[in-house]
Amino acid sequence: MLKTLCLSIALLVLTSGALPEAMAFSRESLVWKKCTVCHEPANGKIARVEEMRTTPEEWTVIVDRMSRLHGMTLTMKEMDMLLKELCSTQILAPAELDKVSYLNLMNNPQTVENPVGAAQEKLFVTCVRCHSAGKINSYRMNTASWAKIRDFHLYMYPTTVYQMREMRWPKESDAVLAYLAKSLPYGQAWKTPTEKPAGSWLILGYEPGRGDYRGQATITPGSNDEYTLQGSIAFSGGTSENFRGEATLYGGHALRTRTSHNGLKTLGAFSFTDGTIKGEHHYPAPDFRTSTSSWYPADGNPQLLKVSPGYLLKGEVTKLVLEGVRLPDATAGDIRFSNGSVEVQSVRRISPEALEVLAVSREDGVVKAEVGIKGLNGVPVVLAKQIDFIAITPEMGRARLAGGKAFPSEGVQFDAIAFAQDVRSSKPEDALRLGSVPASFKLTAEVKRPNDDDLQWMGMIHPSGKYIPFSDYGAVPTRSQQVESNGLARVEATYKRGERQYTAKARMVVTLPDFVPRIK
Repeated sequence: MLKTLCLSIALLVLTSGALPEAMAFSRESLVWKKCTVCHEPANGKIARVEEMRTTPEEWTVIVDRMSRLHGMTLTMKEMDMLLKELCSTQILAPAELDKVSYLNLMNNPQTVENPVGAAQEKLFVTCVRCHSAGKINSYRMNTASWAKIRDFHLYMYPTTVYQMREMRWPKESDAVLAYLAKSLPYGQAWKTPTEKPAGSWLILGYEPGRGDYRGQATITPGSNDEYTLQGSIAFSGGTSENFRGEATLYGGHALRTRTSHNGLKTLGAFSFTDGTIKGEHHYPAPDFRTSTSSWYPADGNPQLLKVSPGYLLKGEVTKLVLEGVRLPDATAGDIRFSNGSVEVQSVRRISPEALEVLAVSREDGVVKAEVGIKGLNGVPVVLAKQIDFIAITPEMGRARLAGGKAFPSEGVQFDAIAFAQDVRSSKPEDALRLGSVPASFKLTAEVKRPNDDDLQWMGMIHPSGKYIPFSDYGAVPTRSQQVESNGLARVEATYKRGERQYTAKARMVVTLPDFVPRIK
């Protein structure tokens, strides 16, 4: 009997090439119950569903479309369960998701997408005039699934052919989709790790307009990958926030938070990978402040994690804050720089997680170095003779007018970054980034036509670099030609350090509300 069974298995392997793969979704799963009504299983897999991997946010868009247009009945509780089941195997891997993380929260990202090479240029012409490149890069699909995207567009949006009338869109989209099948292949199903984010955490972060911050958080597990969290953060400028809320973990690594910071609701998108949590949280429109942070286990091994500011200038007594987990007490002699031109004058503890160090650099050039404590790991720091110039980020800010209650105005937070020019190159792009500086911002006119009055209708920017449109979308009767209060202006930053004053310019456009968020 045993010989017969072994022979049968051997014949199966020889005839089929391999044993059948285990099913990703059991017949008792919600995915099977809801999706197989239309997507017929074959060889143990659910057609289309198991031919793509994407982000939790894009799965939400897909499931919402199934409900709105194809009659899938779904309660909110079932929606939550369905997304978790889908992401258990059909989610992007952390490295893949990180590349498109600027789309996670639909928060008016200021990322500028540029094509690299002829194939991507074709992609931008054919697809990115309607979608962001990030949305396209949020998918991994097999060749057959990519090919079906053309027919999906022609069925859902038949006007595509006429909108793209300068090209033969069906034919040219086939070529682009073939390129995507090679550059963004399905790969393999994701395997959810067993590690969970419950515990106590040290938070180290930065928020443009407010500066560096440090804090603590506790994440408490609930059921089915739901969590509660609470904590506090303190900014270098002296202000602080308490927060509490909820979080959901998708695929074992995509952590999405819903918290209240001093009464203001925020949404967060974080990656829980290799025992740390990294990502950002955003305040609601119109502010849309972006706060980036990294979370480290508070009970981990002693480790130096951050130094701020991340640079020293020649001859200046610089107050450095060294932050990390379980940092030991230290004297001036215990603080070591990999470059010998730095003199440490004093050290004092300012919190269990931080030491304040006064140091002076004698470095006459621009070099990358490290600072460490008593044999602990070093963290990067730049030694420079001086600040050579500052630049504003984003280079082109994009704000949006309000379009009613469902589409509040969307603001922009500008930041000024200092750079030191490497003596080996005079190109600005080769300069070393030093860090953020507290510049003062203002708007000035950028004249593009006779009687250009854009600045008059765009309002003011806060000296900290925060701009929020003040008006709604719609014709302005008192403006020339009764156009909207949108426009283009210059953003100027001024920063004084010692006897030297630095200036930088960027641009900002105030444009229309985004009325079609589903195709971002």
